[in-house]
Amino acid sequence: MNLPARTRYSPLCLGDTDELMAALYLPQVFEFIGEMPTRDDFILDLHTGLAGPPPGVDEQWHHFAVRLASTDQLIGRLEATVHDGLAEVGYLFSPSVWGQGHATQGLHWLHQHLRELGFMGDTWATVHPHNVRSKAVVQRCGYLQVPNQCLPLLHSYDAGDLVFRRGVD
Repeated sequence: MNLPARTRYSPLCLGDTDELMAALYLPQVFEFIGEMPTRDDFILDLHTGLAGPPPGVDEQWHHFAVRLASTDQLIGRLEATVHDGLAEVGYLFSPSVWGQGHATQGLHWLHQHLRELGFMGDTWATVHPHNVRSKAVVQRCGYLQVPNQCLPLLHSYDAGDLVFRRGVD
């Protein structure tokens, strides 16, 4: 029996800025990823990400809006940076939907999307050591924690982060 999709995914665009601000520009969202940016910096980060990698940088940036299928409300974002034969994944969701499985579902969708694009490498995620919710999400999605020694170049890694790797299916 196929259940109707609870969420839908679409390429993130500048037109999503106001909805992203409403859903994600909250202190709880930034608790484990750095200090709360100014509104201008939040918007600048979005614009920079959507512009893609600088010329001459061999990377692919994928950014997606996550919306509730029932209401079209933007509830989060997914992203993947593909470089050097690997993909780094990330996600941010509104605290109003935490604990409802949307991040897990979204990360599974992102893995499938990357496979459909022909990506067959390992995916990596970094998690602040105190972010138990995010650690649980990546583990539910098949990621295994790896030692921080001899890691590949990970753009999302901050000193002290936990690092997780998910092999090819």
